[in-house]
Formats: sequence, C-alpha cells, structure tokens
Amino acid sequence: MEKLPSPFVNQCGTAVARGLLFPRVRARVIERERTAAPAGWILASNHISHFDPPILSTISRRAIDWMAMEELFRSKLGAWFYRGLGAFPVRRGRADRTALKTVMDRLKAGRVVGIFPEGGLRAGPTSVLEGAPIKSGISLLSVMANAPIRPCVLIGTDRLYRAANWRPGPRVPVWAAFGEFIGPDTTLEKAEAMAKIETELSAAFLSLKAKLIREFGLSPNDLPQTPQHRKGEE
Repeated sequence: MEKLPSPFVNQCGTAVARGLLFPRVRARVIERERTAAPAGWILASNHISHFDPPILSTISRRAIDWMAMEELFRSKLGAWFYRGLGAFPVRRGRADRTALKTVMDRLKAGRVVGIFPEGGLRAGPTSVLEGAPIKSGISLLSVMANAPIRPCVLIGTDRLYRAANWRPGPRVPVWAAFGEFIGPDTTLEKAEAMAKIETELSAAFLSLKAKLIREFGLSPNDLPQTPQHRKGEE
C-alpha cells in the first residue's frame, strides 16, 4: 500500500488554499455536515473550473484526496500544491492501473476520494448539470471498493477566471450542495449495480442543481459557463 498523505501536510495545503481563496470567495453551502461522514467514501462533483478542488477542500469537513489530471503535476509548484491537498495524478483517456490502485488503497484506509465523473471541465449541454452522461469509471470504483458515493454540485467557481474578480471588491459567490450517499447495491450483479449508480447519480446532480437554484434564487448567468466565456473571450 502506498504511503498515505500526511495529515499535517494536508492541513497546510488546505490552509494555503483557504488563505488564497477566502479574501475573494464567499461560499454558501447546503448540507455541509454530510462531508463529515466517517469511513471511506467517494465525493463526486460536477467540474466547472480548476478552482474546484481547492474550494471543495476548504468547504469539506474531511480531507479530500483528489484524483486529478496528471498535467497539474508537471510543475514543481503545481505538484507541491495539489499533493498538499492530498491529490494524486491520473492519466486521462486510457486505463491507469496506478491511479486505480491508489483509489482502492485510500478508500480501504477510510479516506475520502474526490472524483469529477465528467472527465474534464464541462458547461452547457456537455455537463451533467444539463443531463449529459457521466463516465462509467466512478460506478466501477464504487462497486469494486464497495464504497458509497456522495454527490455534490458546485456553482460559481468559473467566475474566478475573470481577472476583475481577483481585484479588491465584493467577494465572488460560490454555491455548493451535498447529497445523500448513493450505492453500491451489493444484491445486484456488477453491471446492474453500476447502471443503478449511474442513473441515481445523474438524477442527484440535476436535483441538487435545482435545489441550489431554488434556495439561493440563482439566475441563468450564475450557472456554469465555459472559461472562455467568463474571461470575456466569447
């Protein structure tokens, strides 16, 4: 089994993220206490910006070990920062046995593993928040590890792509909602259990999005946009 992230290093990484983000971000969260659940489980969130992992790590009651694209670890600063948040690299577009083993080991050790089942940044029709299908990898991990999935919807972090939002002034609002645990159903065959998880997870994303809109009166402009749009390039 791999050496698990040091709690001290993780706390330092989260503290750095909080220090950088708190002056510019105001988070409003529904069911934050659900992130305090013990034992090993998977956090599944929609993905709208590169700021999502550090923001969710500062919101969560427990440390999150993020499955992150290997490109983020290519620079020394990036590797230090993301490993400090408990993240580990994964190669996209092909099977990554090392990353798979890391997920299994960390869930077995009772840790929380964060995954973006969309497979990359998504907004509009390609997003799970608009009904797009999720990647099947997360349901496979849940079944193989016998670990439940906690769905999360995050809105507003894409606004941080605008340089103006980093200048002194009102903080950028960010909204998050955490759902109830999903699966796995151990009474079903593997394929059926995976299909059930994917159906329930897709429905949970839509339900949590609707809950955030109702609770905070979100407008269409608050909902996820592409980084290019937020930067004013579109």
